Amino acid sequence: MERRFRPSVTPPNLERRWAAAQCALGRVTPDMVLANGVIFNSVTGEFISNLNVWIKEGLVARVTEESAKAEFRVDLNGMVVIPGLLDTHTHVYGQTGVDEFVRYVLPTGVTTVVAETDELPRIIGRAGYELIAEQIAAQPLRFYYTLAPLSGLTPEEEAASPGVAEIADLLADPRCVGLGEAYWNIALLDDGQGARVRELMAAVVAMGKRAEGHTAGARDDRLQAYIALGPSSCHEPITEAQVLDRLRLGLWTMVRQGGVRKELDAVAPVFFSDIDLRRLVLVTDGQYPRGFLDEGYLDGAVRTALAMGIPPARVYQSVTINAAEHFGLGSMLGSFSPGAYADAVVIPSPDDYWPQAIFCEGRMIYEDGRALVDPQPVSYPPEFLDTVKTTDDWEGGGAQLWAPPPGVPLRALELVSRLVAKEAILDPKALPSSPTAADDGLLGLGEDVLALLAVDRLRRRGAFWGLIKGFGLKRGACGTTICWDTADLLAVGCDRKSMRTVVRRLSETGGGIVYAVEGQVVAELVAPFCGIVSLEPMREVAEAMEEVERALAAAGVPWENPLLTLSTLATAAIPFFRITHRGYLRVTDRALLPLEVS
Repeated sequence: MERRFRPSVTPPNLERRWAAAQCALGRVTPDMVLANGVIFNSVTGEFISNLNVWIKEGLVARVTEESAKAEFRVDLNGMVVIPGLLDTHTHVYGQTGVDEFVRYVLPTGVTTVVAETDELPRIIGRAGYELIAEQIAAQPLRFYYTLAPLSGLTPEEEAASPGVAEIADLLADPRCVGLGEAYWNIALLDDGQGARVRELMAAVVAMGKRAEGHTAGARDDRLQAYIALGPSSCHEPITEAQVLDRLRLGLWTMVRQGGVRKELDAVAPVFFSDIDLRRLVLVTDGQYPRGFLDEGYLDGAVRTALAMGIPPARVYQSVTINAAEHFGLGSMLGSFSPGAYADAVVIPSPDDYWPQAIFCEGRMIYEDGRALVDPQPVSYPPEFLDTVKTTDDWEGGGAQLWAPPPGVPLRALELVSRLVAKEAILDPKALPSSPTAADDGLLGLGEDVLALLAVDRLRRRGAFWGLIKGFGLKRGACGTTICWDTADLLAVGCDRKSMRTVVRRLSETGGGIVYAVEGQVVAELVAPFCGIVSLEPMREVAEAMEEVERALAAAGVPWENPLLTLSTLATAAIPFFRITHRGYLRVTDRALLPLEVS
Protein backbone atom coordinates (compact mmCIF):
# COMPACT_ATOMS: atom_id res chain seq x y z
CA MET A 1 0.00 0.00 0.00
CA GLU A 2 1.25 3.48 -0.87
CA ARG A 3 2.31 5.13 2.37
CA ARG A 4 1.76 8.68 1.13
CA PHE A 5 -1.68 10.11 1.79
CA ARG A 6 -3.21 13.59 1.78
CA PRO A 7 -6.78 13.83 3.11
CA SER A 8 -9.30 16.25 1.65
CA VAL A 9 -9.99 19.57 3.38
CA THR A 10 -12.91 20.81 1.25
CA PRO A 11 -16.44 19.36 1.02
CA PRO A 12 -16.79 16.28 -1.20
CA ASN A 13 -17.76 17.01 -4.79
CA LEU A 14 -21.03 15.88 -6.34
CA GLU A 15 -19.45 12.87 -8.05
CA ARG A 16 -18.31 11.42 -4.74
CA ARG A 17 -21.60 12.24 -3.05
CA TRP A 18 -23.54 10.58 -5.87
CA ALA A 19 -21.41 7.45 -5.53
CA ALA A 20 -22.15 7.38 -1.79
CA ALA A 21 -25.86 7.85 -2.50
CA GLN A 22 -25.83 5.01 -5.02
CA CYS A 23 -24.11 2.84 -2.45
CA ALA A 24 -26.72 3.69 0.20
CA LEU A 25 -29.41 2.57 -2.27
CA GLY A 26 -27.64 -0.74 -2.78
CA ARG A 27 -26.91 -0.08 -6.45
CA VAL A 28 -23.12 -0.27 -6.01
CA THR A 29 -21.08 -2.12 -3.42
CA PRO A 30 -19.24 -0.27 -0.63
CA ASP A 31 -15.51 0.08 -0.87
CA MET A 32 -15.33 -0.79 2.82
CA VAL A 33 -17.64 -1.95 5.58
CA LEU A 34 -16.96 -1.56 9.28
CA ALA A 35 -19.09 -4.47 10.43
CA ASN A 36 -20.70 -5.56 13.70
CA GLY A 37 -19.68 -2.58 15.77
CA VAL A 38 -21.08 -0.37 18.50
CA ILE A 39 -21.36 2.95 16.68
CA PHE A 40 -21.19 6.21 18.58
CA ASN A 41 -23.72 8.68 17.23
CA SER A 42 -22.04 11.96 18.13
CA VAL A 43 -25.14 14.00 17.29
CA THR A 44 -27.41 12.24 19.80
CA GLY A 45 -24.74 10.92 22.17
CA GLU A 46 -25.88 7.29 21.76
CA PHE A 47 -23.81 4.11 21.54
CA ILE A 48 -25.81 1.85 19.20
CA SER A 49 -24.95 -1.84 18.91
CA ASN A 50 -24.87 -4.20 15.93
CA LEU A 51 -24.44 -1.61 13.24
CA ASN A 52 -22.39 -1.51 10.05
CA VAL A 53 -20.84 1.56 8.46
CA TRP A 54 -20.81 1.45 4.65
CA ILE A 55 -18.06 3.57 3.10
CA LYS A 56 -17.86 4.67 -0.52
CA GLU A 57 -15.31 7.03 -2.11
CA GLY A 58 -14.02 7.88 1.37
CA LEU A 59 -17.48 8.97 2.56
CA VAL A 60 -20.00 7.48 4.93
CA ALA A 61 -22.71 6.05 2.69
CA ARG A 62 -24.97 4.34 5.17
CA VAL A 63 -25.11 3.29 8.83
CA THR A 64 -27.35 0.27 9.10
CA GLU A 65 -28.03 -3.14 10.60
CA GLU A 66 -27.86 -4.56 7.08
CA SER A 67 -24.72 -6.30 6.01
CA ALA A 68 -23.17 -5.81 2.60
CA LYS A 69 -20.42 -7.25 0.46
CA ALA A 70 -17.46 -4.94 0.09
CA GLU A 71 -14.00 -4.83 -1.35
CA PHE A 72 -12.65 -4.48 2.19
CA ARG A 73 -14.47 -5.64 5.32
CA VAL A 74 -13.37 -5.00 8.91
CA ASP A 75 -15.18 -7.19 11.44
CA LEU A 76 -15.28 -5.20 14.68
CA ASN A 77 -16.67 -8.01 16.86
CA GLY A 78 -18.58 -5.61 19.07
CA MET A 79 -15.85 -3.00 19.49
CA VAL A 80 -16.79 0.67 19.58
CA VAL A 81 -16.37 3.04 16.65
CA ILE A 82 -16.24 6.80 17.18
CA PRO A 83 -15.64 9.54 14.62
CA GLY A 84 -12.04 10.66 14.15
CA LEU A 85 -11.00 13.16 16.80
CA LEU A 86 -10.40 16.84 16.07
CA ASP A 87 -7.94 18.99 18.01
CA THR A 88 -9.21 22.45 17.18
CA HIS A 89 -6.69 24.50 19.13
CA THR A 90 -3.07 23.45 19.10
CA HIS A 91 0.46 24.64 18.41
CA VAL A 92 2.31 22.33 16.05
CA TYR A 93 5.81 23.80 16.46
CA GLY A 94 6.32 22.73 20.07
CA GLN A 95 10.12 22.53 19.80
CA THR A 96 9.99 19.90 17.04
CA GLY A 97 8.98 20.06 13.38
CA VAL A 98 5.72 19.18 11.67
CA ASP A 99 6.90 15.73 10.61
CA GLU A 100 7.70 14.75 14.20
CA PHE A 101 4.38 16.17 15.36
CA VAL A 102 2.54 14.02 12.82
CA ARG A 103 4.54 10.92 13.73
CA TYR A 104 3.31 11.10 17.31
CA VAL A 105 -0.25 12.21 16.55
CA LEU A 106 -0.98 9.43 14.03
CA PRO A 107 -1.52 6.71 16.70
CA THR A 108 -3.84 8.87 18.83
CA GLY A 109 -7.04 8.85 16.78
CA VAL A 110 -6.79 12.54 15.95
CA THR A 111 -7.49 12.76 12.22
CA THR A 112 -8.00 16.54 12.00
CA VAL A 113 -5.86 19.32 13.46
CA VAL A 114 -6.44 23.08 13.54
CA ALA A 115 -3.05 24.72 14.06
CA GLU A 116 -2.24 28.17 15.35
CA THR A 117 0.49 29.91 13.31
CA ASP A 118 2.03 32.40 15.71
CA GLU A 119 5.54 30.95 15.86
CA LEU A 120 7.23 31.26 12.45
CA PRO A 121 5.67 34.45 11.02
CA ARG A 122 6.56 36.42 14.14
CA ILE A 123 10.20 35.74 13.32
CA ILE A 124 10.27 35.59 9.53
CA GLY A 125 7.14 37.50 8.48
CA ARG A 126 4.63 36.47 5.81
CA ALA A 127 6.95 33.69 4.58
CA GLY A 128 6.31 31.99 7.92
CA TYR A 129 2.58 31.63 7.23
CA GLU A 130 3.35 30.33 3.75
CA LEU A 131 5.86 27.75 4.95
CA ILE A 132 3.46 26.44 7.59
CA ALA A 133 0.71 26.06 4.96
CA GLU A 134 3.12 24.23 2.67
CA GLN A 135 4.44 21.88 5.35
CA ILE A 136 1.07 20.82 6.74
CA ALA A 137 -0.54 20.36 3.31
CA ALA A 138 1.77 17.43 2.53
CA GLN A 139 0.94 15.44 5.67
CA PRO A 140 -1.28 12.34 6.12
CA LEU A 141 -3.47 14.12 8.68
CA ARG A 142 -6.16 16.64 7.80
CA PHE A 143 -4.71 20.03 8.72
CA TYR A 144 -6.39 23.41 8.91
CA TYR A 145 -4.87 26.56 10.33
CA THR A 146 -5.68 29.99 11.68
CA LEU A 147 -3.67 33.09 10.84
CA ALA A 148 -2.14 34.52 14.00
CA PRO A 149 -2.70 38.28 14.49
CA LEU A 150 0.77 38.47 16.10
CA SER A 151 -0.09 40.91 18.87
CA GLY A 152 2.77 42.15 21.02
CA LEU A 153 3.28 44.09 24.21
CA THR A 154 3.94 47.32 22.29
CA PRO A 155 3.73 48.41 18.64
CA GLU A 156 7.46 47.78 18.26
CA GLU A 157 6.94 44.09 18.98
CA GLU A 158 4.45 44.00 16.10
CA ALA A 159 6.97 44.75 13.33
CA ALA A 160 5.98 41.57 11.46
CA SER A 161 2.27 41.75 12.31
CA PRO A 162 -0.11 41.89 9.33
CA GLY A 163 -3.07 44.02 8.44
CA VAL A 164 -6.04 42.78 6.46
CA ALA A 165 -4.50 43.60 3.08
CA GLU A 166 -1.32 41.63 3.79
CA ILE A 167 -3.13 38.36 4.49
CA ALA A 168 -6.33 38.65 2.43
CA ASP A 169 -5.13 36.02 -0.06
CA LEU A 170 -4.09 33.66 2.74
CA LEU A 171 -7.50 33.99 4.37
CA ALA A 172 -8.99 32.69 1.12
CA ASP A 173 -7.07 29.41 1.42
CA PRO A 174 -9.55 26.56 2.11
CA ARG A 175 -7.24 25.30 4.85
CA CYS A 176 -7.42 28.66 6.62
CA VAL A 177 -10.43 28.64 8.93
CA GLY A 178 -9.97 32.15 10.28
CA LEU A 179 -7.97 34.36 12.60
CA GLY A 180 -5.89 32.92 15.42
CA GLU A 181 -6.26 33.78 19.09
CA ALA A 182 -6.71 37.53 19.45
CA TYR A 183 -5.93 38.86 22.93
CA TRP A 184 -8.85 40.73 24.46
CA ASN A 185 -6.64 43.29 26.21
CA ILE A 186 -5.11 44.28 22.85
CA ALA A 187 -8.39 44.25 20.91
CA LEU A 188 -9.96 46.70 23.37
CA LEU A 189 -7.11 49.21 23.19
CA ASP A 190 -8.23 52.57 21.80
CA ASP A 191 -5.18 52.98 19.58
CA GLY A 192 -3.53 51.59 16.47
CA GLN A 193 -2.69 48.26 18.07
CA GLY A 194 -6.29 47.65 18.99
CA ALA A 195 -7.64 48.95 15.68
CA ARG A 196 -5.51 46.52 13.68
CA VAL A 197 -6.80 43.50 15.63
CA ARG A 198 -10.41 44.69 15.44
CA GLU A 199 -10.13 45.14 11.67
CA LEU A 200 -8.72 41.62 11.31
CA MET A 201 -11.52 40.16 13.41
CA ALA A 202 -14.18 42.01 11.44
CA ALA A 203 -12.69 40.90 8.11
CA VAL A 204 -12.67 37.20 8.93
CA VAL A 205 -16.17 37.29 10.41
CA ALA A 206 -17.42 39.01 7.25
CA MET A 207 -15.90 36.15 5.25
CA GLY A 208 -17.87 33.62 7.29
CA LYS A 209 -14.74 32.35 9.02
CA ARG A 210 -13.86 32.29 12.70
CA ALA A 211 -12.03 34.78 14.88
CA GLU A 212 -10.53 32.79 17.74
CA GLY A 213 -10.73 34.39 21.15
CA HIS A 214 -8.40 34.75 24.10
CA THR A 215 -10.10 36.05 27.25
CA ALA A 216 -7.65 35.28 30.08
CA GLY A 217 -8.41 37.73 32.87
CA ALA A 218 -11.43 39.33 31.18
CA ARG A 219 -14.56 39.67 33.30
CA ASP A 220 -17.97 41.29 33.24
CA ASP A 221 -18.11 44.40 31.03
CA ARG A 222 -14.71 43.81 29.43
CA LEU A 223 -15.51 40.21 28.59
CA GLN A 224 -18.81 41.13 26.95
CA ALA A 225 -17.32 44.13 25.17
CA TYR A 226 -14.68 41.85 23.68
CA ILE A 227 -17.24 39.25 22.60
CA ALA A 228 -19.15 42.02 20.83
CA LEU A 229 -16.16 42.29 18.46
CA GLY A 230 -16.90 38.85 17.04
CA PRO A 231 -14.68 36.12 18.54
CA SER A 232 -16.22 32.66 18.36
CA SER A 233 -14.30 30.82 21.05
CA CYS A 234 -12.05 30.96 24.09
CA HIS A 235 -9.55 28.37 25.32
CA GLU A 236 -8.52 30.27 28.47
CA PRO A 237 -11.13 29.52 31.19
CA ILE A 238 -9.48 27.83 34.17
CA THR A 239 -12.43 27.42 36.57
CA GLU A 240 -15.90 25.94 36.36
CA ALA A 241 -17.43 29.42 36.74
CA GLN A 242 -15.37 30.82 33.86
CA VAL A 243 -16.39 27.95 31.59
CA LEU A 244 -20.05 28.52 32.39
CA ASP A 245 -19.73 32.27 31.85
CA ARG A 246 -18.33 31.79 28.37
CA LEU A 247 -20.80 29.09 27.37
CA ARG A 248 -23.69 31.32 28.45
CA LEU A 249 -22.29 34.18 26.38
CA GLY A 250 -22.31 32.02 23.26
CA LEU A 251 -18.63 31.12 22.92
CA TRP A 252 -17.38 27.73 21.92
CA THR A 253 -15.52 27.12 25.15
CA MET A 254 -12.35 25.03 25.04
CA VAL A 255 -11.01 23.10 27.98
CA ARG A 256 -7.25 22.62 27.78
CA GLN A 257 -5.49 19.41 28.73
CA GLY A 258 -2.06 19.46 27.16
CA GLY A 259 1.47 20.71 27.54
CA VAL A 260 0.83 24.32 28.63
CA ARG A 261 -2.16 23.90 30.94
CA LYS A 262 -4.24 21.05 32.35
CA GLU A 263 -7.68 22.31 33.31
CA LEU A 264 -9.80 19.16 33.52
CA ASP A 265 -9.42 18.81 37.29
CA ALA A 266 -10.75 22.32 37.87
CA VAL A 267 -13.58 22.33 35.33
CA ALA A 268 -14.74 18.69 35.35
CA PRO A 269 -18.04 19.49 37.17
CA VAL A 270 -19.24 21.27 34.03
CA PHE A 271 -19.30 17.95 32.19
CA PHE A 272 -21.74 16.57 34.77
CA SER A 273 -24.15 19.52 34.61
CA ASP A 274 -27.61 19.45 33.04
CA ILE A 275 -26.95 22.30 30.60
CA ASP A 276 -26.45 21.92 26.86
CA LEU A 277 -22.75 21.29 26.28
CA ARG A 278 -22.68 21.24 22.50
CA ARG A 279 -20.31 24.23 22.56
CA LEU A 280 -17.88 22.61 24.98
CA VAL A 281 -14.67 21.42 23.32
CA LEU A 282 -11.64 19.55 24.67
CA VAL A 283 -8.29 20.65 23.20
CA THR A 284 -4.58 20.33 23.92
CA ASP A 285 -3.34 23.89 23.18
CA GLY A 286 -0.18 22.04 22.12
CA GLN A 287 2.00 19.36 23.65
CA TYR A 288 5.70 19.26 24.45
CA PRO A 289 8.06 16.42 23.55
CA ARG A 290 8.14 14.80 26.99
CA GLY A 291 4.36 15.08 27.18
CA PHE A 292 3.97 13.31 23.84
CA LEU A 293 6.13 10.46 25.14
CA ASP A 294 4.62 10.16 28.61
CA GLU A 295 1.02 11.38 28.31
CA GLY A 296 0.10 11.22 24.66
CA TYR A 297 -1.77 13.95 22.87
CA LEU A 298 -5.54 14.53 22.75
CA ASP A 299 -5.90 10.81 23.41
CA GLY A 300 -4.29 11.39 26.81
CA ALA A 301 -6.81 14.15 27.53
CA VAL A 302 -9.67 11.82 26.61
CA ARG A 303 -8.36 9.08 28.88
CA THR A 304 -7.97 11.56 31.73
CA ALA A 305 -11.57 12.72 31.30
CA LEU A 306 -12.87 9.14 31.22
CA ALA A 307 -10.87 8.27 34.35
CA MET A 308 -12.65 11.14 36.14
CA GLY A 309 -15.95 9.42 35.47
CA ILE A 310 -17.15 11.97 32.92
CA PRO A 311 -19.83 10.30 30.77
CA PRO A 312 -18.13 8.90 27.66
CA ALA A 313 -20.73 10.42 25.34
CA ARG A 314 -19.93 13.92 26.58
CA VAL A 315 -16.20 13.31 26.32
CA TYR A 316 -16.43 12.07 22.73
CA GLN A 317 -18.81 14.83 21.66
CA SER A 318 -16.30 17.38 22.93
CA VAL A 319 -13.61 16.07 20.56
CA THR A 320 -15.81 15.23 17.54
CA ILE A 321 -19.05 16.96 16.57
CA ASN A 322 -18.68 19.94 18.96
CA ALA A 323 -15.19 20.63 17.65
CA ALA A 324 -16.22 20.22 14.01
CA GLU A 325 -19.25 22.50 14.26
CA HIS A 326 -17.20 25.25 15.84
CA PHE A 327 -15.37 25.75 12.53
CA GLY A 328 -18.39 25.06 10.33
CA LEU A 329 -17.07 21.61 9.43
CA GLY A 330 -19.97 19.62 10.87
CA SER A 331 -21.24 18.45 7.49
CA MET A 332 -17.85 16.89 6.70
CA LEU A 333 -16.37 15.82 10.02
CA GLY A 334 -17.19 14.79 13.55
CA SER A 335 -20.04 12.34 12.89
CA PHE A 336 -21.08 9.31 10.86
CA SER A 337 -23.72 11.25 8.96
CA PRO A 338 -24.13 10.13 5.34
CA GLY A 339 -21.87 12.19 3.10
CA ALA A 340 -19.35 12.97 5.85
CA TYR A 341 -15.76 11.90 5.48
CA ALA A 342 -15.29 8.41 6.88
CA ASP A 343 -12.91 9.23 9.72
CA ALA A 344 -13.19 6.61 12.44
CA VAL A 345 -11.43 5.27 15.51
CA VAL A 346 -11.97 1.71 16.74
CA ILE A 347 -11.63 1.30 20.52
CA PRO A 348 -12.37 -1.65 22.85
CA SER A 349 -15.23 -0.01 24.76
CA PRO A 350 -16.65 3.45 25.57
CA ASP A 351 -14.57 3.68 28.76
CA ASP A 352 -11.38 2.34 27.20
CA TYR A 353 -9.88 4.79 24.73
CA TRP A 354 -6.99 2.88 23.16
CA PRO A 355 -7.19 3.03 19.36
CA GLN A 356 -6.99 -0.38 17.72
CA ALA A 357 -7.52 0.94 14.21
CA ILE A 358 -7.83 4.43 12.75
CA PHE A 359 -9.40 5.44 9.45
CA CYS A 360 -9.13 8.78 7.67
CA GLU A 361 -11.38 9.42 4.69
CA GLY A 362 -12.07 5.69 4.40
CA ARG A 363 -8.42 4.72 4.46
CA MET A 364 -6.89 2.75 7.31
CA ILE A 365 -3.91 4.76 8.55
CA TYR A 366 -3.18 2.87 11.77
CA GLU A 367 -3.71 -0.70 12.95
CA ASP A 368 -2.51 -2.80 15.89
CA GLY A 369 0.17 -0.37 17.05
CA ARG A 370 1.53 0.40 13.60
CA ALA A 371 1.12 3.50 11.42
CA LEU A 372 0.29 2.62 7.81
CA VAL A 373 1.20 6.05 6.40
CA ASP A 374 4.32 8.13 6.83
CA PRO A 375 4.86 11.74 7.87
CA GLN A 376 6.30 13.69 4.98
CA PRO A 377 9.77 15.20 5.54
CA VAL A 378 9.89 18.97 5.71
CA SER A 379 12.53 21.33 4.41
CA TYR A 380 14.18 24.20 6.26
CA PRO A 381 15.06 27.16 4.02
CA PRO A 382 18.40 28.79 4.97
CA GLU A 383 16.84 32.13 5.88
CA PHE A 384 14.78 30.35 8.56
CA LEU A 385 17.99 29.05 10.16
CA ASP A 386 19.69 32.43 10.63
CA THR A 387 17.49 34.45 12.98
CA VAL A 388 19.64 34.98 16.08
CA LYS A 389 21.60 38.14 15.31
CA THR A 390 22.82 39.53 18.61
CA THR A 391 25.75 41.94 18.76
CA ASP A 392 28.32 42.50 21.48
CA ASP A 393 26.82 45.81 22.61
CA TRP A 394 23.92 44.12 24.48
CA GLU A 395 26.11 43.89 27.59
CA GLY A 396 26.69 47.59 28.13
CA GLY A 397 23.24 48.37 29.49
CA GLY A 398 23.83 46.39 32.66
CA ALA A 399 25.89 49.02 34.44
CA GLN A 400 23.07 49.84 36.84
CA LEU A 401 23.06 46.24 37.99
CA TRP A 402 26.79 46.10 38.54
CA ALA A 403 26.81 49.36 40.52
CA PRO A 404 23.30 50.53 41.52
CA PRO A 405 23.02 54.30 42.12
CA PRO A 406 22.89 54.95 45.86
CA GLY A 407 19.45 55.60 47.27
CA VAL A 408 17.56 54.85 44.05
CA PRO A 409 14.90 52.10 44.20
CA LEU A 410 14.91 49.59 41.34
CA ARG A 411 12.03 47.75 39.72
CA ALA A 412 11.89 43.97 39.55
CA LEU A 413 9.54 41.56 37.84
CA GLU A 414 8.30 39.37 40.70
CA LEU A 415 6.81 35.95 39.98
CA VAL A 416 3.43 35.37 41.62
CA SER A 417 3.10 31.95 40.03
CA ARG A 418 5.09 30.17 37.36
CA LEU A 419 3.35 32.33 34.72
CA VAL A 420 1.93 35.45 36.39
CA ALA A 421 4.21 38.30 37.48
CA LYS A 422 3.76 41.61 39.27
CA GLU A 423 5.81 44.78 39.65
CA ALA A 424 8.05 44.90 42.72
CA ILE A 425 10.05 47.89 44.02
CA LEU A 426 13.31 47.01 45.75
CA ASP A 427 14.15 49.07 48.83
CA PRO A 428 17.27 51.16 48.05
CA LYS A 429 18.52 50.59 51.58
CA ALA A 430 18.90 46.92 50.74
CA LEU A 431 20.94 47.62 47.62
CA PRO A 432 24.73 47.84 47.69
CA SER A 433 26.17 51.24 46.83
CA SER A 434 29.33 50.03 45.15
CA PRO A 435 30.56 46.88 43.40
CA THR A 436 31.49 44.08 45.77
CA ALA A 437 32.03 41.29 43.25
CA ALA A 438 34.58 40.50 40.61
CA ASP A 439 34.26 41.97 37.15
CA ASP A 440 32.30 38.95 35.90
CA GLY A 441 29.98 38.78 38.90
CA LEU A 442 26.65 40.45 39.64
CA LEU A 443 26.06 42.27 42.87
CA GLY A 444 23.79 40.78 45.48
CA LEU A 445 20.52 42.69 45.08
CA GLY A 446 18.50 41.11 47.84
CA GLU A 447 17.08 37.66 48.41
CA ASP A 448 16.41 35.76 45.21
CA VAL A 449 16.84 38.76 42.90
CA LEU A 450 18.56 38.02 39.60
CA ALA A 451 19.45 39.82 36.42
CA LEU A 452 16.81 39.62 33.70
CA LEU A 453 17.86 40.39 30.13
CA ALA A 454 15.83 40.97 26.96
CA VAL A 455 17.78 41.31 23.70
CA ASP A 456 16.24 41.96 20.29
CA ARG A 457 17.84 39.00 18.57
CA LEU A 458 16.27 39.61 15.18
CA ARG A 459 16.46 43.32 14.30
CA ARG A 460 19.24 44.41 16.68
CA ARG A 461 17.21 47.24 18.13
CA GLY A 462 18.77 47.05 21.56
CA ALA A 463 18.64 45.32 24.91
CA PHE A 464 17.18 45.94 28.36
CA TRP A 465 18.58 44.84 31.69
CA GLY A 466 16.00 44.31 34.40
CA LEU A 467 15.61 42.25 37.54
CA ILE A 468 13.51 39.20 38.37
CA LYS A 469 12.48 38.10 41.85
CA GLY A 470 11.37 34.58 42.74
CA PHE A 471 12.88 32.59 39.85
CA GLY A 472 15.05 30.71 42.32
CA LEU A 473 18.27 30.23 40.36
CA LYS A 474 21.29 30.07 42.69
CA ARG A 475 24.14 29.82 40.17
CA GLY A 476 24.81 30.38 36.50
CA ALA A 477 22.39 31.68 33.89
CA CYS A 478 19.69 30.35 31.59
CA GLY A 479 18.55 31.87 28.31
CA THR A 480 16.19 31.03 25.49
CA THR A 481 14.99 32.20 22.09
CA ILE A 482 11.88 30.00 22.31
CA CYS A 483 9.72 32.86 23.57
CA TRP A 484 6.04 33.68 23.25
CA ASP A 485 4.96 36.76 21.31
CA THR A 486 8.40 38.24 20.84
CA ALA A 487 11.58 38.02 18.81
CA ASP A 488 13.61 38.81 21.93
CA LEU A 489 16.16 36.54 23.52
CA LEU A 490 15.38 36.26 27.24
CA ALA A 491 17.88 35.29 29.93
CA VAL A 492 18.01 35.09 33.73
CA GLY A 493 21.31 34.93 35.57
CA CYS A 494 23.36 35.23 38.72
CA ASP A 495 26.57 36.57 37.18
CA ARG A 496 27.53 38.36 34.03
CA LYS A 497 30.08 35.79 32.83
CA SER A 498 27.36 33.12 32.77
CA MET A 499 25.00 35.54 31.00
CA ARG A 500 27.67 36.26 28.43
CA THR A 501 28.19 32.53 27.80
CA VAL A 502 24.45 31.97 27.35
CA VAL A 503 23.95 34.79 24.83
CA ARG A 504 27.01 33.88 22.80
CA ARG A 505 26.12 30.18 22.71
CA LEU A 506 22.57 30.92 21.54
CA SER A 507 24.03 33.10 18.80
CA GLU A 508 26.41 30.33 17.73
CA THR A 509 23.78 27.58 17.54
CA GLY A 510 21.02 29.65 15.97
CA GLY A 511 18.79 29.51 19.03
CA GLY A 512 17.14 27.25 21.56
CA ILE A 513 17.84 27.00 25.29
CA VAL A 514 21.14 27.20 27.16
CA TYR A 515 22.04 26.82 30.82
CA ALA A 516 25.62 27.80 31.65
CA VAL A 517 27.73 28.31 34.74
CA GLU A 518 30.40 30.94 34.13
CA GLY A 519 32.16 29.90 30.91
CA GLN A 520 30.79 26.34 30.76
CA VAL A 521 27.63 25.25 28.94
CA VAL A 522 26.00 22.72 31.27
CA ALA A 523 22.93 21.77 29.23
CA GLU A 524 21.24 22.97 26.07
CA LEU A 525 18.62 22.37 23.41
CA VAL A 526 19.72 23.50 19.96
CA ALA A 527 16.72 24.86 18.03
CA PRO A 528 17.92 26.72 14.91
CA PHE A 529 14.64 26.75 12.91
CA CYS A 530 13.54 30.35 13.57
CA GLY A 531 15.30 29.95 16.90
CA ILE A 532 12.35 27.92 18.22
CA VAL A 533 12.34 24.47 16.59
CA SER A 534 14.90 21.69 16.86
CA LEU A 535 15.80 19.62 13.81
CA GLU A 536 16.18 16.47 15.94
CA PRO A 537 13.69 13.64 16.62
CA MET A 538 11.09 14.03 19.36
CA ARG A 539 12.80 11.69 21.82
CA GLU A 540 16.16 13.46 21.55
CA VAL A 541 14.50 16.84 22.06
CA ALA A 542 12.68 15.53 25.12
CA GLU A 543 15.94 14.24 26.58
CA ALA A 544 17.70 17.56 25.97
CA MET A 545 14.84 19.45 27.63
CA GLU A 546 14.95 17.11 30.60
CA GLU A 547 18.69 17.67 30.98
CA VAL A 548 18.19 21.44 31.07
CA GLU A 549 15.32 21.18 33.55
CA ARG A 550 17.29 18.84 35.84
CA ALA A 551 20.21 21.27 35.80
CA LEU A 552 17.93 24.19 36.67
CA ALA A 553 16.25 22.25 39.47
CA ALA A 554 19.66 21.35 40.90
CA ALA A 555 20.54 25.06 40.74
CA GLY A 556 17.52 26.00 42.85
CA VAL A 557 14.69 26.76 40.40
CA PRO A 558 11.45 25.52 42.07
CA TRP A 559 9.00 25.90 39.21
CA GLU A 560 7.49 22.99 37.32
CA ASN A 561 8.46 23.50 33.67
CA PRO A 562 10.77 26.46 34.45
CA LEU A 563 11.50 27.01 30.77
CA LEU A 564 7.84 27.89 30.23
CA THR A 565 8.20 30.51 32.98
CA LEU A 566 11.14 32.08 31.17
CA SER A 567 9.57 31.80 27.71
CA THR A 568 6.41 33.67 28.70
CA LEU A 569 7.99 36.74 30.32
CA ALA A 570 7.40 38.84 27.19
CA THR A 571 3.92 37.74 26.16
CA ALA A 572 0.93 40.06 26.07
CA ALA A 573 -1.31 37.12 26.95
CA ILE A 574 -0.44 36.87 30.65
CA PRO A 575 -0.75 39.60 33.34
CA PHE A 576 0.48 41.80 34.89
CA PHE A 577 4.13 42.76 34.44
CA ARG A 578 6.27 41.81 31.43
CA ILE A 579 9.60 42.68 29.82
CA THR A 580 10.74 43.80 26.36
CA HIS A 581 14.10 44.87 24.95
CA ARG A 582 12.99 48.48 25.63
CA GLY A 583 11.90 48.11 29.23
CA TYR A 584 9.30 46.64 31.53
CA LEU A 585 5.68 46.75 30.41
CA ARG A 586 2.92 47.19 32.99
CA VAL A 587 -0.05 45.58 31.30
CA THR A 588 -2.77 47.40 33.25
CA ASP A 589 -1.90 50.88 31.95
CA ARG A 590 0.45 49.94 29.05
CA ALA A 591 3.27 51.93 30.67
CA LEU A 592 6.80 51.23 29.44
CA LEU A 593 9.01 51.49 32.51
CA PRO A 594 12.76 51.72 33.19
CA LEU A 595 14.77 49.84 35.78
CA GLU A 596 15.13 52.86 38.07
CA VAL A 597 12.11 54.21 39.93
CA SER A 598 12.10 57.98 39.66
